[in-house]
Amino acid sequence: MIRAAVIGGLSFMLGMITASFPGYATEQAPDRLVIGEDTLLLHALPLEQWKARNHWQKPFFPDSVLEINTACWRGYIAYWEVIDNRLYLTNIYNCNRGAKTDLNTLFPGKVQDDCVYADWFSDTVTAYSGELIFYEHSGFSAIYEHEWEFVFVEGRKVDRKYFDNSLSKNTPAGTMWDGRNLISAIDSLINWSALPPIKKDMKVVLWVETDEQGRPDSIHFEQSESEPFNREAVRVLSLVTHHLPVIYKRGQFLPKTLVLFFVFTPEKQRRFQNVAGLKM
Repeated sequence: MIRAAVIGGLSFMLGMITASFPGYATEQAPDRLVIGEDTLLLHALPLEQWKARNHWQKPFFPDSVLEINTACWRGYIAYWEVIDNRLYLTNIYNCNRGAKTDLNTLFPGKVQDDCVYADWFSDTVTAYSGELIFYEHSGFSAIYEHEWEFVFVEGRKVDRKYFDNSLSKNTPAGTMWDGRNLISAIDSLINWSALPPIKKDMKVVLWVETDEQGRPDSIHFEQSESEPFNREAVRVLSLVTHHLPVIYKRGQFLPKTLVLFFVFTPEKQRRFQNVAGLKM
């Protein structure tokens, strides 16, 4: 059974929550982690623990090659490799990977075979590879087809888990999912003739939670109009479920709230009614 509710003012509340949440507003370029023949995208920053421990506040690069941008606020991309279950730092590049630091300068006496044992690092981290499944414009939020969890204690890998996210579907490659992209498909499915005459532009905005099959599980009206337009929006929603993304993370279904827009205008009603008349 689909649950429905009106949630006026939710946009403001979500905005307040986002503003107070610490982190980066843009998806950050990840470090790289090499394990065997695989190069993974590491959603963790082991060098930040080293910087904190050593009270290091300077950039790793001079201004001429620093290349900081919104997708790389930290000013570097580090490369790591697990060898014999130990984590090693192999390179530190600037954000566009056009320059790299001298590890001997940063770690005097600790560089062996061109790498540094990361004995300072203890944490549980996530790494990815494969097809991009879901993207959000924030921090390390992207989800990929193959997901690993690694546990490091003082640089030693003590545990690993693998998760298969390949059951995800209807995910836009490389871009954020945006319900506005469905407006043309929604317009073509609206029964414009069954609606009352539209005198002014109106909008119904639905917040939709789906199940593992992409079917609506609950519907919230963030913005609603009179009952005929609300009912039509819910009816059309049932016809576009095959467009809704289904996301898996850590090998399990990840509920997401999706926003869909239904825009009712006098011009659209006239246009689609004329098209329907021509087909008769």
